[in-house]
Amino acid sequence: MGMSGVGKSYLSSMMSGWGWFAHSCDMEIGSKYLAAELDAPVSADDISALSRFISKPGELPMDEFLRRQQLYYEAECAALARVPELAVEHNKLVNDSTGSLCEIEDEALIEALGRSTLFVYIKASKEEELAVLERAQSYPKPLFYPRGLFQAWVEEYRQVFDIKNVDDLPADDFTRWVFPRLFAARLPKYQALAERFGVTINTADLYKVKTEDDLMDVIARGFHDER
Repeated sequence: MGMSGVGKSYLSSMMSGWGWFAHSCDMEIGSKYLAAELDAPVSADDISALSRFISKPGELPMDEFLRRQQLYYEAECAALARVPELAVEHNKLVNDSTGSLCEIEDEALIEALGRSTLFVYIKASKEEELAVLERAQSYPKPLFYPRGLFQAWVEEYRQVFDIKNVDDLPADDFTRWVFPRLFAARLPKYQALAERFGVTINTADLYKVKTEDDLMDVIARGFHDER
């Protein structure tokens, strides 16, 4: 788990090459649970239809945007709920989670994942965090938001920029403004999940991984460092 672009799918792809069964939550959401809602099929190389569906505040009326956020949340929960069963079916399973895994509020689901899998938090360096923030400014993209914080951020933005109608949010400008707040809110959530159910590894160590043994060594060192 970790923020978008930190290396989750890269690592999952490597593990698939070593004989692990890769469960992509993005693919599961787009090809199964939200397939009927999308304007085009998704594939392992192209999930842009899922991004278009999620959209940005201001591109859709707020009621419709929030409806889609809820549908996405329910789809992610459904995709994650399959993981314990898949872990029984496959001796080697990697759950390639979305960046919003840390926003799941179903405690029973999170605990079931914690019992059946090891949470591996891929922690970016400060330099990489800055790069993620800069990329989000240059290329603002659709995101999932925790509803309570989102509503507070929308109200703050409206007050600061004097936006009367919530449907008139400037989509890209709002997304640029809100992303650093979402980013900062998620980091401690990832860390808390890793401390409860797994381990933290650094991207610098991940980039050195070439073999399955390398990965196991990195994870083992993460356990040692934390204890």
